[in-house]
Parts: sequence; structure tokens; C-alpha cells
Amino acid sequence: MSDGGTVGTAVTRVDAEDKATGRALYVDDLRFAGMLHAALVFPGCASGRLVGIDASAALDVPGVRAVLTADDVPGENQVGVVDSDQPLLPKDTIRYTGDAAAIVVADSPALAREGARAVRPQIEELPGVFDAVRAMEPDAPKVHEGGNVFLHYKVRKGDVDAGFAEADIIVERTFRTHHQEHAYLEPLGAIAVPGDDGSITIYGTMQSPYYVQKAVATVLGVPLSRVRVIQTVTGGGFGGKEDVPSEIAACAAVAARKIGRPVKLVYSREEDFYRSSKRHPMVVTYKLGATRDGRFTAAEIRIVADAGAYSTLTPVVVFRATAHATGPYEIPNVRTDAYGVYTNRQTTGAFRGFGQPQTIFANESVVDEVADTLGIDPIEIRLLNALAVGKRTATNQLLEESVGLPETLALARERSGWDERRREFVSDTGAIRRGIGVGSIYYGVSLGAKGLALDGSGAVVNVYRDGSVRIAIGGTEMGQGLLTVLTQIAADALGVSIEAIHIDHVDTSVVPDSGPSVASRTTLMSGNAIIDAAEKLKARMGAVAADVLGVDPADVRFGAGRVGGRGRDLAFDELAAECWARNVNTAAEGWYAAPLSTFDENGQGDAYAVYSYATQIAEVEVDTRTGRVRLVRITAAHDVGRILNPVTLEGQIQGGVLQGAGMALYEKMVTDGGEILTPDFSTYILPTSLDVPEIGTVFVEAPYSKGPFGAKGIGETPAMPGAAAIANAVAHATGIRFHELPLTAEAVLLALSEGRHR
Repeated sequence: MSDGGTVGTAVTRVDAEDKATGRALYVDDLRFAGMLHAALVFPGCASGRLVGIDASAALDVPGVRAVLTADDVPGENQVGVVDSDQPLLPKDTIRYTGDAAAIVVADSPALAREGARAVRPQIEELPGVFDAVRAMEPDAPKVHEGGNVFLHYKVRKGDVDAGFAEADIIVERTFRTHHQEHAYLEPLGAIAVPGDDGSITIYGTMQSPYYVQKAVATVLGVPLSRVRVIQTVTGGGFGGKEDVPSEIAACAAVAARKIGRPVKLVYSREEDFYRSSKRHPMVVTYKLGATRDGRFTAAEIRIVADAGAYSTLTPVVVFRATAHATGPYEIPNVRTDAYGVYTNRQTTGAFRGFGQPQTIFANESVVDEVADTLGIDPIEIRLLNALAVGKRTATNQLLEESVGLPETLALARERSGWDERRREFVSDTGAIRRGIGVGSIYYGVSLGAKGLALDGSGAVVNVYRDGSVRIAIGGTEMGQGLLTVLTQIAADALGVSIEAIHIDHVDTSVVPDSGPSVASRTTLMSGNAIIDAAEKLKARMGAVAADVLGVDPADVRFGAGRVGGRGRDLAFDELAAECWARNVNTAAEGWYAAPLSTFDENGQGDAYAVYSYATQIAEVEVDTRTGRVRLVRITAAHDVGRILNPVTLEGQIQGGVLQGAGMALYEKMVTDGGEILTPDFSTYILPTSLDVPEIGTVFVEAPYSKGPFGAKGIGETPAMPGAAAIANAVAHATGIRFHELPLTAEAVLLALSEGRHR
């Protein structure tokens, strides 16, 4: 056993000094002997037939070494993440403006881009489709030969028709959300370094190194064992570095293999906008029935998700949206249909919340409207229907532990001054109207029933003869504080100090495939893998300690840097040296696989092993003269299972709140026929430091028995309830309910001037 000491405390981030001083090396900081640079050629249209590529002018540019096309891909020309529908370099069909028609390799980034501008793709333009609902119609232009609707998930629970017959009130509304850009600070990039033995090593900014390994092996036509992927320090991800890094690394790898020299490909900000995946635009129709006392009787939901030109991660994103579409409420009768649809638009993939923020905006808006119509306080109606231990989800999963939703509602209500403000704000009659709104969510931690094959994670823990510890993990640090909390977990699991632990960034040659760092899974999965390895080490090392000290092995304890029992102990570093002297193996591999989850053809089953819960309450001011909405305050109450580090947890909440505010109020990617018209931070509007509201956080600890020290995932949930809470607050302030995001000043002012719902 071990005695804890660091878990739950505000340990300083272990990577803080390196990042603050500039010692941390990002992918664009790395240099290799003989390294060349690559740039991509974009087609200039969203739908067309690629009939040829004229590279002559590019090859005349001094310093341009090669122009590579689909014919230069030595293996399978395919980088699809879930479905094999995405060529690395299109051979004959252009499906969106971000398709890479060719790769230009040159002596410098500037020369590579100059060469790329000189390449002339020869394209016969074809009609495109730029709206997912339109794409579902039989006569719509087909993005892929098999048709535009490529997936359909459903949930069938109870008797929906009977449930609506029991209802005293039924509200049905259609909601729309749009693309959202991840806006990570570091653009996408990778370096491919060919080895003398035919292997290749990839260095890159990423959150799914094992995806990258698979993609590179596929396009090169080599075994996975010949591809090594090393994650560099990563400047943000939020889901946007899950799928696209595979494409970048594969382009660099094809070039490096062809030329025989290291090749770096790093996007400019504009290139990153054009080629990176976005949050899925969705059209969500939500119908909810309730009795006059506020109990929900039935829900019917239709979700249309715009995947863009390729499916990328849409099957996983839409699965999550489907399973959670009813919100965190017990509803006895549910009918949900969700569709993934191709269009000739920007590809869409993972984004913090993974398909749920779009449906949360819909379901939380309708819940509020039902409450208003019935004259019930919005928090009261949520408490009445809230999931709790012993209740069942829309997939009919019985919740048996770690359900802190009611507590988050109660604490958010108390801390925000909800009751007083709710009454006070309705008396506003001046130009500035105040409002307060609430949003609640639940979130299945890890990949769930549609991702079980990827839901394992490894760790290798090596104790050196001086008692220092080096750990290799399969999860990625991308700014969220993972290395810090895993260091705390490792320190307490082994009973040593924080200073004794060092954790490396991911190297696929060291740790087995551990899946992606997404879905709030990494602390849970990597943390449990470290604990598993630590338990193996303590069994071996504890036996040595028992022999040295003359105590029973069952009495040996690890803690505070010492090991022993019954009044006798020795320092951990002394034990490590003794184990080394006795040739005892002090390295161990740990593994953790997620518990079994299920989801049948009717969407019934235990979709996720455990859920995180949250409630956020937003307070806003609406200027009725300009339509501008100012976010004044967010109260965020989150069930985290167990607090591992309150400071990093607070940081997650604050960042997530701003991303939710961006989705609600500011971020609108303007497109025209598949072309992005807002491809940089001067035209795509993000919340800034001046837009940060007062943020009050409160944590609920409902420990999860299978989590590391009781913890659950927290990465996604802070960004999820905010947009819905803000929209509900604006409705409270104005009396007008909005059905489309973002709530820009123009949209709000137009609705106010027309006095109608938008």
C-alpha cells in the first residue's frame, strides 16, 4: 500500500518553468541535418474533377526540390480515421477547398510556399452541396459515390407516442449551430525523419500519436513497427489535433521517403484554418413533452450533422451526440435519430464536448421553454427530472454510482444568487436588460461503446537505482495539465516525492497503442495504467524491503519517500539501490482497459462506464440599443469524482467557460460555396481578455470507484453547458428565445427590432 500526500493539493505545474522560460521545444523549433520544408497545393475550388497538375513553373523556382502528387504515394493513398474515405492526395476528385492536390518540397518554408503558388491544378469544376439538410435530398450533388448520408444512429426507449399522449404540454423547436474553430495557439506541424534502415520517425504537435503511426504506415506501405512517432510539446489541441496531424505527418513522410531527407511541414495560421477540422454544424429538432407538474414524459430528437467532405471522426462524434441528446434527465420514452452527412465544406471532427454542445443548446433551450410555459423555475424543473443514482439514461443505463448532478444544480443555484437575481432582473426596463440562465449536462467519460477497441492505455514506470522515477505514457499533454496530475498520481501510488518523478511525452516505440487523448479519458486511463505498474513494482520492491527489515511483506507500506512497517523502515532510494544490487527488475508496464460498454441497434445499453456532470449559470447584460450581449458572470459547478489538483482544475474551468462563450456570442465562421472567408484571427472573432467574465467555480466530489483515486474526466465538460446557459440568460433578459448560434450583436438587435424569435 501507499500513503498519499500530493493528490488533491495545488502542486505547481511540472512543465511551467520550461514553458515560461522558452526552454520547451515545439515542433517548429526542431532542426535536423539536411532538413527540407514542404508546403501544400490547394485546389481553389470545393468540388471538381482533377484532370492534371502542371508543376513546371514550380520546378523552375530556385530551391524547389520536388512536386509530389498522388502517384508518388508508395503505399495506400488513404488517411481516413474511422472510414476509408479520405485520400491523402486526391487522384481525380476534389471534394473541398482544403484538399491537398500536391506537395511542394524546397529548401525553406518561403520557397516551398512560393513553389506551391506556382503549381497549376487543372480542374473541371462540378456542382457542390454546402448545406447538410439539402445534401440529404435525393437530387443533391453527391460528394461520394455511395451517397451523402453515410451514418444513422438511433435511440428507441419506451413508447414515445404514448409518452406524448400523457403530456400536458409539448414544445418542438429546431436549432442550428455552425462551425467553430479550435484556435489553439500553435498551428499544426510535423517533421518526418527517414532512417537508414527504411524506418521513419515522426515528430509533431498532436494528441493522437497512434493515429499518426497508423496513417504513416498506411501511406508508406510499411509495417507499424517501422514507424516511430514522438509527440513534441504541443501548444493546445481541444480536439483539433486528433485527426488532422495524421494528414500532415503522412505528407511529410511521403516527401521524406521520396527524397531521402528530413522534411518539415508546418502550417501558417491561414493554412491551419483552411485544412484543420472544425466543430460540426448541426441542425437539431427537439420535441419534449411534460406533465403540468413538470415531469418529462417523452422526447423526440432529430440531429443532422455536417461532416464536410470526409467522415473523419463524425461516426464517434455523432454517436456521443445521439447517446446524450436528451440531456441529463430521466425521460421514460425517447426516439432519437442522428445522421452524418457529407457536404463540400470544411471537414469536421473532434472539438471539446465532442458533438454535445450543439445538442445541449437545443435540449436546454427547450427545457427552459417548457419551464416558462408551466410557470416552474428552470432549476426546479431540472432538479425534478435530474439523473441521480438509481435512475436510467436515454440508453436505459442504470446509474449506480458517482452521479453528482443534483448537487451541481443546488450549489450553482446557491453560489450564483439565482433566486434573488431571477426575481430582480425581470423588473429591468432601461436600455440595459439583465438576465440569468442555466445549463446542465452529463458527459460519458472516455470513448464508450463505439470506441471500445481504442479504449485501453499503457504506461511504463522505471525506478532507477538512485530512487528517481521515469515514466512513459500513452496519453498526451497539450496544455491541459496532464503531466502534472499524472505526476501526482505516480508520486502517491509509489509513495515518493513529486521531485522524484519525470514523465516523458509520448513515444510510440516505448508504450503500446493507448488510443487518442480525447473524450476526457486521459487522466482516467493513463492514471490507472500508472497505478497498475506501480502496484507491480511495489510487490517486487516490497518483498525486498520486507527481507531487509525482517517484517512481513503484508505490513510493508510506501509513503513520504520511505518504505517499511512495524516501526522499521528505509528510504525509497536505499530500497531502489538494494533492488538493483539483487538484480530485481524495477521497471514495470501498466495497462488499463475501460469497462465494457454496450449500445445495441435500438440505442439501448450501458453506453459509457461513468459520466461527469456539470451545471453552469450565466448572468448577462443585453444592450437593447446595439444588441451587444455582455457576459457578466459564470458560476460553474462540476462533479469531478475526486479533485486531483485544484489549480489545474480551475484552469480547465476558466478556459472552457471562454470557449463556451465564444460559441454562444462571438465565433462565426463565414463561408461561401465552401470557401472560408474568415481564415485568421483578425476576421474570425474570438473572446479576448476584455470579454472574460467573473468566473466562480465550485466542485462536487462524487468519487468513481474505478477512477484513479476516485477521479473522473474533466477536460470536456467546462466548455459544454455555457452556450446554452448564455442563450437562456439572453432569453430571460429580452423575452426572445434564439434558435441559432452565435448570438451576435447583429442577430440580437434584429430580433429585438422585429420582436420575434430567431
